[in-house]
Amino acid sequence: MSIASDDLGAEPRVPRRALILNTRRLFLKLLRTFEIDTVCDVGSMDGTDALRFRRVLPAAEIIAFEPNPRNFALLQTDARLERRRIRVLPIAASDHDGEAPFFVVAARYIRNLDVPRRGMSSLHRRSDGSVLAETVRVSTVRLDRALGADGRRRRRLALWIDTEGMAYEAIAGAANVLDHTQMLHVEVETVPCIGAEQRLFPEVEELLLVAGFAILATDQPRTAMQFNALFVRADRLRAKATAIGWHSANGRLRRRLWLSVRLFLPTRLRRFLEHRLDIPHG
Repeated sequence: MSIASDDLGAEPRVPRRALILNTRRLFLKLLRTFEIDTVCDVGSMDGTDALRFRRVLPAAEIIAFEPNPRNFALLQTDARLERRRIRVLPIAASDHDGEAPFFVVAARYIRNLDVPRRGMSSLHRRSDGSVLAETVRVSTVRLDRALGADGRRRRRLALWIDTEGMAYEAIAGAANVLDHTQMLHVEVETVPCIGAEQRLFPEVEELLLVAGFAILATDQPRTAMQFNALFVRADRLRAKATAIGWHSANGRLRRRLWLSVRLFLPTRLRRFLEHRLDIPHG
């Protein structure tokens, strides 16, 4: 993938095709570029990303949605979230209001332990053989309804969606605020690896393209089983072309440097750095 100019000495422009780079880092950089005033962390798990958003945006409203009751209990006892004015709601984002069974994956629900497994619970009964701890009933709410009338008045909204196979439904449930959404970071799958009936990346992409978004970057090739994708409103891509181009070029350069040095690192050190520095694999 290439941006319009490979010469970093020239003024970079918006990539014509989606780049492969660290989408989390790019999302954080663009929060200020788009002057975001509200971020929804949908599928927050442990609040880590919500705290990142707060560091970047001291004055914005940060709302974390976490339906897993065991994770939510930990969030309630995390004094950092209250101290940093992050609102936490025990609801699952979906395309309708109501209730649904939620399948809680067995894990050690202790802060900083079993982090990957603690984020695997879903409204889908997992098809990957994960051991269930319990099935509970949770409230499902459309994001546009959760934001209420005030949400429709927002002009600079960003959505961070990590909902274990429910990305399509979460976005469909935000239909009435998508016009005010500047960018959207979403975890997607290309095969039904979470739930047999889950909606896949092509459907998510089509939904967002119709809503006026363009895909800017992914953190893995689009053929990967699961990856993160960063979408931005197409008109904002043009309006913020210079800033987006610089951030994209910087992200691509960081990825190139990492790929050139990772081969010389011991496996354990490489994995540690990939996790610590939030570097996409591959």
